[in-house]
Amino acid sequence: MYKEMYYHDDLENLSEEIVFEQIHEIIQEGDPKFTLSDVNIQDVAAIALNNMPAKYICNFLEKQNPGPNLLEEVQDLRKYARRQVLKAIQKVNSNPHD
Repeated sequence: MYKEMYYHDDLENLSEEIVFEQIHEIIQEGDPKFTLSDVNIQDVAAIALNNMPAKYICNFLEKQNPGPNLLEEVQDLRKYARRQVLKAIQKVNSNPHD
């Protein structure tokens, strides 16, 4: 309720986009193997994101032309996200829904 009073579409958690980017890259690479389903992908994303620091940006200019500090943080987040996604895949593989 309160969020809707103040929220605008400009607010974005970069960690979410980066985690899904890493999931996509790992799927494209074909390793490690895991059953591709919407549920599994969402589980992997949720597990990885629960271990990621949030990195919010809200400025259109910052999104279009990030400064050097933000670029460095994003590179570090990508590396960390990849590790977290790989760990999450192992966890999902060890605990299947089926």
